[in-house]
Amino acid sequence: MILERLKSETRPHHDRIEEVGFSNKIMSGQLTLDEYKLLVINNYRIHKLVEETLEQNPQVKNLEGLEFDSRKKTAALAKDLEVLGLNPADYPTNDITLDLSDFHKAMGTYYVLEGSTLGGSVIARQLAKNEAIAAATGNEFNFYGCYGDMVGPRWKAFQQVLLNVATDNAAEDKMVAGAAATFDAMTQMFIQSRGLAN
Repeated sequence: MILERLKSETRPHHDRIEEVGFSNKIMSGQLTLDEYKLLVINNYRIHKLVEETLEQNPQVKNLEGLEFDSRKKTAALAKDLEVLGLNPADYPTNDITLDLSDFHKAMGTYYVLEGSTLGGSVIARQLAKNEAIAAATGNEFNFYGCYGDMVGPRWKAFQQVLLNVATDNAAEDKMVAGAAATFDAMTQMFIQSRGLAN
């Protein structure tokens, strides 16, 4: 089943992005303001690239049950950048290597982005306890917690979409490959962008 495959087969890729993406520091309250800025910058860049690219793909944009427009998060991330005194225009996406041309690979990418909302409200609570970040943001976190109390229902609806499009083994293989590639692209973004927040 595709949901189990996505979770188990991308686990090493998921663990790696958590390692370089400050997961432990968020939960321990040790995240610095510059590290938070990197979180917002890199999430903005990957969401902008994916959403703008898939906006041009009717097979994804019009997919039954997906509600594509209501899942966009680029605007929320742009607001978070502006709260931090950063200009979204300063963060291009043309250096991110991610193949979104295949429908099933693109759905694997979408799995990664939607999955990131699951911990969003927990992350927002942890960030709010961090004095430096709270002071800089006024506890305004537009991206983390973007679905409010609808996180669970929205994730279940998205899982059903994945089940609907996982029509055979080849489709599942591409979805898993797309998800793994997205985790890896995000890992590279964090490794390469350490100086962006300064």
